[in-house]
This record gives sequence, structure tokens and C-alpha cells, in this order.
Amino acid sequence: MILFYASMMLGMAVAPQPATSVDDGMDVATCIVDNDMRDVRTLLRTSPGSDEERRAGSKVMVYYGGCDDNRVANGQIGWRERAEIAYAALLNQLEESRFDASAPPPPRASWALMTKAGYGADQKLVAIREFGDCVVGLAPAGALRLVRSSPGSVDEAAAIAALRPSLNDCLAPKQNFTVKRADLRLIVAEPLYHMTSK
Repeated sequence: MILFYASMMLGMAVAPQPATSVDDGMDVATCIVDNDMRDVRTLLRTSPGSDEERRAGSKVMVYYGGCDDNRVANGQIGWRERAEIAYAALLNQLEESRFDASAPPPPRASWALMTKAGYGADQKLVAIREFGDCVVGLAPAGALRLVRSSPGSVDEAAAIAALRPSLNDCLAPKQNFTVKRADLRLIVAEPLYHMTSK
């Protein structure tokens, strides 16, 4: 079971909140994936909050400004930006591949985050990623159903309902967290990206 610390960071509990519309962040993330997939792959191979993530993120930030109405982009890639980029990369990958959700998934050790938070990594961000890894590891088809559903749709609600046991199994005993539906979609996106690329 994963000890989950992300509640402090994202203000979360496992009762998904009503969907929020997918904002311009996804348009920007899709643009980045379309224009700089090499640096996106490098970014997604890093541990969240690590020095490597900051270095890889600075390369992706070059495209961020151009993809966001040519606003000047500086600073670091945050959790949401990374998650949106991972989600856009996953959708791109699913579009290009013939991933079979009904086939047994590849071994978790081949795609899950293997680096524990340590020097240069952010414990809260790593915990979010580990939670996503756990959910995807327990219910890969359900997680795929969620990311393939339209926000606010009946399919999305059904996918979340089907994932609820896995969500609860991935929390430490007596641990609660609240997450928006859009954020749950983003939490499982990067683990799914890694799983479907194997």
C-alpha cells in the first residue's frame, strides 16, 4: 500500500469532484507534444520535482510560450503542466498505436516510477506519481477507459465508479483525499503513458 502525502499539495480526498472543463492547458500541452516530443520523452523519464526534471522542463518551456499565444514562458514546469503534457503524449501515443487494453499489462517494474523521493526529488510529487502507478497497476483497462472518456460524460462517471475500489486500495488505511475528475485523469495519464509505451 502506498503512503499518500499528496493531499497536502493538491488538497485532495477519494471522492472525485464534478468535472471541470479541459482548459487551454491541454491545447498548450498538445502543441508542445506535437512540436517537441523528444524533450517531452526526456521530461517524462525524470522523477517529479528532481533536478533532472527542472533541466528537462526548461527545454520544454521554450515551446510553452510559443504554444501559449506567444506569451513569454519562464520558470519551471509544475505538476499540472507536466501532467497535461503526459496526458497529451498518452493520447498521441494511443492514437498512433494499437494498444490492447484487454491484454495483460506489461510488468509494473517495466514502467512504474522506480526512484523514491530522495535528494533532488519532491516527496509529494513522487507520492502522486506512485498513487497513479498503483491505480494503473491495479486497473489498467479502467484507467484507459477514464482517459478515453469525454470530460463530464456518462462514460467518465462509469469509469470513475469502476476505478473506485482501486483508488481506495491505493491509499494508506484511514487516508482520504478529494480529487477533481480532471485531476484524476491527469494523475493516471503519466503511468498509462509509460505502460502503453512498453
